[in-house]
Amino acid sequence: MPPIWELAGAYYEALEEFFGNYMFWLVLGLIAWQFRRSEKMERVFYGRPRQPLLGRVLLALVFGLIGGFIGSLLLTGIGISISIHSTRYVLLLSLLLSLIHMRFICFAYSGGLLSLISLIFGWPELDVASLLGLIAVLHCVESILMLMSGHINSFPVAVRQPSGRLVGGYSLQMFWPLPLLALVFIPHIAGGTASGGIAMPSWWPLIRPAGTDNLTQLTLYMTPLLAGLGYGDLAVTMPPKQKARDSAIRLLGYSLVLLGLAWLGSKVPALLPLGVLFAPLGHEMLIVIANQREQEGKPLFAHDGPGLMIMEVLDGSLAERAGLRPHDIILTVNGQEVETIAQLGTILQSEPQVVMTIMRGHYTSTVVLVLPIDGGPQQLGALMVPSQDTGAYVEARLKSPLQPLLRWWQRG
Repeated sequence: MPPIWELAGAYYEALEEFFGNYMFWLVLGLIAWQFRRSEKMERVFYGRPRQPLLGRVLLALVFGLIGGFIGSLLLTGIGISISIHSTRYVLLLSLLLSLIHMRFICFAYSGGLLSLISLIFGWPELDVASLLGLIAVLHCVESILMLMSGHINSFPVAVRQPSGRLVGGYSLQMFWPLPLLALVFIPHIAGGTASGGIAMPSWWPLIRPAGTDNLTQLTLYMTPLLAGLGYGDLAVTMPPKQKARDSAIRLLGYSLVLLGLAWLGSKVPALLPLGVLFAPLGHEMLIVIANQREQEGKPLFAHDGPGLMIMEVLDGSLAERAGLRPHDIILTVNGQEVETIAQLGTILQSEPQVVMTIMRGHYTSTVVLVLPIDGGPQQLGALMVPSQDTGAYVEARLKSPLQPLLRWWQRG
């Protein structure tokens, strides 16, 4: 039987242990809490959530299981062993850091910080090279999950640029619980024979457990490991799917560089600090650079008049049935020129039927809509590119200590 099927069987058998672990439900509960926060934002901009909370959590769980199996394949194939105690430290620190900002749930920050403390003070005792390898694999899995589902929960928002201008953008929020099967090295049975083991090539493992350089044989056992992955971003200059793909490719490059530094550190311990510093700083710089590109690039949805530009049309809405599309511009409603979203709302709420003049490209057309009794922008089902009177918006600016460093580098 090929090793991949043996690992698939082992992963399936471990699901019961995953679901019976309180830490799994803690991670899933934290993810549900984050999705609830996204729902509140959607209510502000939409008036209602785009999809139910339970559906989001179940979708995150399904993709998390897929990612967990892929991560288990990578950990086993590369041969990265872990310490149960050290990963518990990392997971707990990740959960604590996520209370500061959700992006800090990433193991790059907690693992890098703990590794740095371990190298300086000798506590906690960590196999730093293996931990860096684990972080690299997790980010490789995250990049795959971003490609697959990073855009799924995106929703339009008003974005305030550093100049103060309001433009249309998308908030991308996706989180995954990640149950993994990881390898554990047990020193006192080193060189023994594991019953039911999986045959691996002679070069394996790529990153040997610390303190095993003189051993010709290793016995590594698979054990369940829990992690949480999160992806949060703003897409202003490109569609959500393209933004998720662009970010995923960059993250994959980061994970490969970190894996290379982990391998070098396992061979030459003096090089370990390079990987330890690169783990959090490289990850943060990825976010800072991507954020700056969104600030300085040309927005997909920006309109200063005349009229109001449509940013998104909801499925099954009056606007969709009338054939309205993103980038259409509403010039007049019942003969009145509209310049602000508040003005449009006032007209829609006072009229049972409206006649709109729409500009699409260089052409204009007329659209007749019969509104519900309590008609308004939400019943129309079209989200407008924000006008300057929009009260609810998100900031495009990211607060990071690395931003001054990036500005200094660019000036140089």
